[in-house]
Order: sequence, then structure tokens, then C-alpha cells
Amino acid sequence: MNYNVELIKQDKYKPTFWSGGMATELITYPLNSDYASRNFLWRLGIAKIDILESTFSNLPNVSRNFMVIDGQITLDHENKYTKFLTAFNQDNFMGDWNTTTYGKATVFNLMTRENYHGELIHLDIKPKKQVKFKYETPLNKEIVAICFYAVNGKFETILNNNMFKVNPNDLLLIHYINSSFVHEFIFSSNSLDITNIIVSVIYRS
Repeated sequence: MNYNVELIKQDKYKPTFWSGGMATELITYPLNSDYASRNFLWRLGIAKIDILESTFSNLPNVSRNFMVIDGQITLDHENKYTKFLTAFNQDNFMGDWNTTTYGKATVFNLMTRENYHGELIHLDIKPKKQVKFKYETPLNKEIVAICFYAVNGKFETILNNNMFKVNPNDLLLIHYINSSFVHEFIFSSNSLDITNIIVSVIYRS
């Protein structure tokens, strides 16, 4: 199956700062959109929370998928619920909730707007092993992108008869996906340690 594939290296990311620490924008879509203008349809980013207590910005009409990469934090959604997260635990919530965090952590963010939605999946590859990632498209949904972010370790995959070598902090973007119901990818790692990958699946409904 042919895909539109782009390997985005970490030196292409946009660093920004927020009240709780430093953030890195991996990608926004459409490509000419930006976070500050709130005109994106979906966005991937990494945030480092460096202070013990912080309050998230108010983001009306934005859905957030939020996964811890390193550290541990507690999310307190005012008048809703509280959730404790460690590495590769996640929470999904709305951007206009009054949310306070307690603890220090590095987190992965998927933000979506309008009729775009998404999910985050943690995938790991054992040392010097291979893994198959299979995704079945939900009914009544149209996949628009699948992204693979290398948290640590390196992995390789063959797409469109080309070898892609993904290093730590790189993002492998597969977009303009056809309407096939099942998508399968094979990843291999020569690393002596476990390779952790965050998979972001973005779709329209």
C-alpha cells in the first residue's frame, strides 16, 4: 500500500515557552496554521512541566489527548475528576476545562478541533526485535494521518519501498491516507534498550 510519508527531524520543530516550562511544536495542520491563532485543525506537541503546580491555558472548542512521557503528575479538572499519570498513562479532556497540574513531567499533546478527533497509543519494541502495528479504522470515521514519535531508541520501517530510519525525537508522518479499513506497519529496532513510540491517529467524523 502506498502512503504519503514525511520524516520530520527534531531540528525542524518550533520551540516555545509557556508559564509552566518549555514546549515544542511538532506539527500543526493545515501546515500554514499556528497554535497562537487557534486556526489549526490538529496539532502535536511536547511540553515540559517544570514547576510543581501549573494551570493550563483555556482552549475553547479544543479536545486534548495528553500522555506522560517522563515523570508523573496529577491532573485536577475542577468539578469533574482528578487523575494521576505516570509514564505512558494518558487522559483525554476538553481545553476549556479548568485544569491544574501537580508534579513535574514531560508530556505529549494531541489537540484537535471541529470535526477532527484522535487517539494516542503507546507502542514499544523490545531490544533488537520487530513489532507489527495494526490499526483498524473505526466505522463512520476517515483517517487523515497516523504519526509515530520516537520517544527513545531508534527504529526502521519500509514504506513505499523506501527505508525510513527514525531517531529519538523524530516524527514519522503518514498522511493523506486512503480509505482502506486496515493499516499495518512493521517496525524493527537494533537498539539494546526498549524503543518507546507514541502513535497518534487523527481522523474526521
